[in-house]
Amino acid sequence: MAARASEGSTPFERACAAAGELRIRIGPEELASLASDNDMREREVEAIATVFGYLAEKRRRSTVETLLRLSRLPSKEPKTFDNFDFGRIQGRDACALAELSALSDLYAGRNIAFIGPGGIGKTHLAQAYGRECCLRGLKTYYVKASELADKISSAIKRSNASRMVNTLVKPSCLIIDEVGRRKFDRECTDLLFDVIDRRYEKEGPNTMILTSNAVASDWHEFFEGDDTLLCALDRVFDKASVFMMRGPSYRGRELDTFSVEAVPSATKQRGMRDATA
Repeated sequence: MAARASEGSTPFERACAAAGELRIRIGPEELASLASDNDMREREVEAIATVFGYLAEKRRRSTVETLLRLSRLPSKEPKTFDNFDFGRIQGRDACALAELSALSDLYAGRNIAFIGPGGIGKTHLAQAYGRECCLRGLKTYYVKASELADKISSAIKRSNASRMVNTLVKPSCLIIDEVGRRKFDRECTDLLFDVIDRRYEKEGPNTMILTSNAVASDWHEFFEGDDTLLCALDRVFDKASVFMMRGPSYRGRELDTFSVEAVPSATKQRGMRDATA
């Protein structure tokens, strides 16, 4: 998306910058000439800039909403960088994790992998990254590995594999969550590695984000294929930021435990006393 005009720019520049976001081509000189020919005062030009700015912001919000809907990122209790507890993260490279929100890897064409035990925030960070991409107007697609295997198998059966590949290649950010939960058969592996190859050559902002409980050296166990084919997996890590995460699970942080004890009812106790009287 186009950057917003700075607050210190002239009304003509602000109006033209907003018009550009609306795909209306007009320069400050042209707008100034139009204002002069129509005896428009500065406040009238300010009004034009305000209207164009409002419409541009409305367009941005609509675009973001569409991107989020198409991304398949969960909309209920969305995961963001703001609601991730970075205070729990320690270690010499903790700062690298905190800098993910800048999307440097995306613009550098680097892939990202979050590897570690369950419950430490891998999926949260992956989804937060994808959401940040959407907020910046970049297409994102999120899918769990087990679901992806089903989608690829279904596309192959319907002879619609090429469309499935395009769906996975087009997004600037492709997130595959929980690699290793499901083994890919030979056909699915062929198609997935075709996606990897095409994304490897893709220009512009581009990253794949993968999460897994297993270390990358064991990932070949989750895909069926000969050694030549499985070598394509190395392309995922040819340019990549891999975060090896350790620590206790964060799940259950809002769990409340109550201790209760069942005792005989008062009614039954009274009945027993009456019977023995």
